[in-house]
Amino acid sequence: MKKIFCILSIGLSLLVLNSCKDYLDKEVDTNLTEDKIFSDVHYAPGFLYNIYNDLLTGYNRYDGAMLACGCDEAKNSYSGSLVQTFNNGAINSSLNPDDIWNQMYNGIRKTNIFLDKLNTTIKETNSIPEADRPRMKGEALFLRAMFHFELIKRYGSIPYVDKVLTTETAGSLPQLAFDQVVTRIVADCDSAMAVLPDANDDANKGRAVKSSAMALESRILLYAASPLNNPGNDLEKWNKAAKAALALINMKGATIGLESKYENVFITPYSKEVLFATQALNTNEFEKSNFPLSYGGKGLTNPTQSLVDAFDTKAGKPIWDDVNYNPDKPYENRDDRFYAVVLYNGAVFKSRKVETYVGGKDGLQSGPTATQTGYYLKKFVDASVDLDKGTTVRKPWILFRFAEAYLNYAEALNEVSGPVKEVYDAVYELRKRNYVITSRARYPAGMTQSQMRERLKKERQVELAFEEHRFWDLRRWKDAETKLNQPAMGMKITLNQADTTYSYQTFEVENRVFYPRFYWYPIPRIEVLKGYLKQNQGWE
Repeated sequence: MKKIFCILSIGLSLLVLNSCKDYLDKEVDTNLTEDKIFSDVHYAPGFLYNIYNDLLTGYNRYDGAMLACGCDEAKNSYSGSLVQTFNNGAINSSLNPDDIWNQMYNGIRKTNIFLDKLNTTIKETNSIPEADRPRMKGEALFLRAMFHFELIKRYGSIPYVDKVLTTETAGSLPQLAFDQVVTRIVADCDSAMAVLPDANDDANKGRAVKSSAMALESRILLYAASPLNNPGNDLEKWNKAAKAALALINMKGATIGLESKYENVFITPYSKEVLFATQALNTNEFEKSNFPLSYGGKGLTNPTQSLVDAFDTKAGKPIWDDVNYNPDKPYENRDDRFYAVVLYNGAVFKSRKVETYVGGKDGLQSGPTATQTGYYLKKFVDASVDLDKGTTVRKPWILFRFAEAYLNYAEALNEVSGPVKEVYDAVYELRKRNYVITSRARYPAGMTQSQMRERLKKERQVELAFEEHRFWDLRRWKDAETKLNQPAMGMKITLNQADTTYSYQTFEVENRVFYPRFYWYPIPRIEVLKGYLKQNQGWE
């Protein structure tokens, strides 16, 4: 019987599942057969928990860089990072820093093995109690759908694998069109929803629940309706996306909803706003990478000026529409989310001010990885971490949160019906937590559909900054050719010694390119050479 080599990593995943602590006392037998794994009361559930390790995390995935550094959100201060291949056009079928093909199909293989054994060995031996099997089946279906989603948004047309493959059958699966894969993902999500619990208790944080599957379905239907995948603008696709998002919004309750403060979402693991996040151990690696230089970090992720400019003023207006916006004091009176996302010159961090002006402790050229844009990242960075003392914090990567549902609903409904009251209300529900005077959270009345579309795009840019949305949003909207074919900009800040004021001058940080073929990744060359997959257009 073939051995399951992934059993070696089961213990790692169980470290973060309190309900499985007893297993940690057991020595892992590396000579286990499939039958022994799935007939054992410890190993069988452990196999499922292990699959969660194949989910992607957005923290420092590319040589310390985030995916945000591969679009107009940020610049990585380490110029040699592989993430630069997205910006300089060097990506190809053999060089892709985000090539997750094997990892995702490995996760899919494991979910299919588990689902198969759930109906055979596990059922026969009762290694997982009958009462627990429906939930665990739902988790496996959700994970399978999630892995396929990660593939489809990168590669488009892919094989959908819903059974355990052999060497003989691996190359016989058809390469399905985007919409066909979407149908399969939605079906898995629907099946998962039917058996997953509404919420987790404290012992099961990091496991999928009903709202996790609903959030995935909402997102994939939004992608399917978007211009890249819906060139004929089929309004029924938008209508399906709107309905899926509204169903999720209607789940709002004691355990699901928005946090009162935006910044709390990212430093409070598994808050009520988090619908699904990765399992996580305590760490300070992200802080080491992103604290500004004078705070002991490397300062690798630098927000761009275009992101900074996207944040409204405190009055709820774009900076170019607010007569009270002062370009000589650009960081005053901005949307509260700005202060939770960006560390700027003069921002108080760990009880002292950040100095990004020229000659400042954290300024341009102040160190080998000093900011390239005049800014550092604050979002996800936990100021309570003391790098000198080696303190750590638990940092799950958020894959779905409740705020996205409002944005998905507003975008989809605007495409179906224009800027009707429900569109305004959805955005207001999201924005009002970021304004002391809530009336300022409302969009101006009387916008056209096109005007609302552009405002919603900017709202996503701000609300979901650095959460690996902007990179994909620009592609699904087919806006990447415009937004990513222009220089990344920064802010040069000069201290005027005479009166201790500052002068501000935007400057070009880096020229960037985006070609039409970049809307889809190239399928890995080694896979195409096997002869059963067609390469994406432009990469042949």
